[in-house]
Amino acid sequence: MFKMQTISSCIILSMLLLNILCTGHGNKGWGITFNPPEVTAVPGLCALISCTFTYPDKANPIDNVQWKVCSKTGECKNDIFKGKVSTQNENKLEEKETETERIKMLEPDMSKTNCSIIMKDIKAEDENEYAFRVEGQKTYKNTFNPTVKIIIQDKPIMDVPPLSDGVEANLTCSAPFPCPETPPEIKWWIKTREGNILSYKDDNIILISSTSLYLSTLTLTPTSKLHNATVGCDVSYGDKTISTSRTLEVMYVQTLRILGNNRVREGDTLSLICTVECHPPSSDPVWSFSGSTDTIRNHTSAENLMITNVRKEHAGIYVCEMTYRNETLKASITISVIRKEDFQMQVDIRMITGFLTGISMSAVIFSVVLCCHESWQRDKIHEVMDTNTYTEVILEVFYDQEGHHKE
Repeated sequence: MFKMQTISSCIILSMLLLNILCTGHGNKGWGITFNPPEVTAVPGLCALISCTFTYPDKANPIDNVQWKVCSKTGECKNDIFKGKVSTQNENKLEEKETETERIKMLEPDMSKTNCSIIMKDIKAEDENEYAFRVEGQKTYKNTFNPTVKIIIQDKPIMDVPPLSDGVEANLTCSAPFPCPETPPEIKWWIKTREGNILSYKDDNIILISSTSLYLSTLTLTPTSKLHNATVGCDVSYGDKTISTSRTLEVMYVQTLRILGNNRVREGDTLSLICTVECHPPSSDPVWSFSGSTDTIRNHTSAENLMITNVRKEHAGIYVCEMTYRNETLKASITISVIRKEDFQMQVDIRMITGFLTGISMSAVIFSVVLCCHESWQRDKIHEVMDTNTYTEVILEVFYDQEGHHKE
């Protein structure tokens, strides 16, 4: 029994020793960090992959550097960059790119632990995961994990919160981080339902380092006039521009109204319409007459209320009630029912009043015209006398009985 335990212990110790010998010079001390782990890129531009790593002391000098593209199954085999790099004692970089000339190392000296690269002329097929691998002397090698992912984005991403009439809101537009580190120009615009275009330029663009995205914010106080308007965000990287747009939905409600004539002749038809402009839509209206819904239930359909052959008992207060976002809206109208005799008398009175008013107005107009005519005639005579400068004057001399003249 003791002999079996001794053999088992030796086997376990041998396995532990073998494991230490196999892994002691492998991955211990290696580490790779991608910040951020996902990079968003615009087709036609370039992408910056920020990469740092650590390595064990005995692995120096660092030798071969490789960037590989990974398949969907997680295998990272195909080289997109492969070559030797300089060390602390060697300043010359020897590159041998196997697949493309689009990859550039930012720091040739790997002893500075900077493995960042720039990938030029991004294409849609570049949306993959990538791994970095660096080798040291002998058996000192790192693993392929973790990896970094490139995401292709051909338009900005817009975030529009729920909008309410009169309530300030912040709309955001995020754009990919290009290289070199030059912020793009971001412009906002709103096209109203009438076709008018309002433009806004953002000079306060914020870079979110954790996601390598530029963020622009538009502060807006929406009104009902902006409901169904179009908001857009244009992002320009020099000659390259990407754009996106959204349709605005503004929650609003206007005054509930009842349309119709409040004076109805006996025997005619009473027609009322309950209307409200709002978004989202309100509930169907509920009509009541003098506090009761039963008496007019058969006379209502949707927003309309119609009663034919109106009688005196139909006079009173009609109320329309709707529900909008858990809020109750009410409107009322007082209906008067006029008897035929009273209606005819009112018509006759209106006709007589209109006739007398017409005669009075005619008399006033005639008097004004006559007065103006006489005034014009007087002015004309006065003008003629003033302009006649050749008036002939005849003087006669009279004598008395004694022969003396007198004037």
